[in-house]
Parts: sequence; structure tokens; C-alpha cells
Amino acid sequence: MNLETCNVNSMEIVSEHDVLKAMDYTSDLAQQLGYLENEQLFLCLVTEESLVNALEYGEGNSIEILWNTSEEELEICIKQKGKLFHFEKSDKLNYGSRGRGMQLILNIMDDVWLEEVGEMIILHMKKVLNHNGMEVS
Repeated sequence: MNLETCNVNSMEIVSEHDVLKAMDYTSDLAQQLGYLENEQLFLCLVTEESLVNALEYGEGNSIEILWNTSEEELEICIKQKGKLFHFEKSDKLNYGSRGRGMQLILNIMDDVWLEEVGEMIILHMKKVLNHNGMEVS
């Protein structure tokens, strides 16, 4: 993502109420960027799953969500104190009561990776905007 052509917005997350506000913001942003209605719904689901996981598993209570946007993509980042964790995309169905969130995220987003910065980890989740061959103005 070219930093000269992107916009970054952020929000501190400390409660489930904040998660709902972040989902609303993601939905509005995705609509403004031109994502299809079903993609907007999936991006809200990604926002919810990643933030609920951060609230449940993160160390401490400092969680920040960042939205990086450009004409070509939306990147949602979750920044929190914690340790790196392993994940991998799987096509196997998970019938358990836990652990589906990361699989949903991995199957919805085009690119997902973790970055460690000091005591903080950042979960990067990127979704490319499909213009269906239309020129971006």
C-alpha cells in the first residue's frame, strides 16, 4: 500500500460496545470504498471476530484498531500487547465450539499476517477491492 495515497483512521477498543462502533465504522467505510454488500458484511464479521479475540486473548487492555484505505484495498489492523501466535488457512470444517474466528478471517481476507513490534503484536488483514474491470476514478 502506497502511504502517499492511503488514509489511516484508528479507534481504541476497551469494551464490547467499542467493538460494535468499530463494526459500524468498518461497514460505512467499506460502503464508501465501493465494496459489494456481501463484502461489507464479511468485513464487519472480520472486525468483530478479530476484536473479540483481542479482548479475550490479549495481554492488558490496550487494543487499537486501524483502518488503512486506498483506492485498491482496505487493510484492517489490530494492535495489542501480546505474543505472536500461529495460524494457517485450512479447508477443513471446524465442528468445535471454539477456533473458527481465525479461519473465517483467513478465508474472507486476501492477505493476513502478524507483525511483532516490541511488546506489541499487529494483526494485518487486507482485502482488495474488486472493481470488476471498471476504471478507478
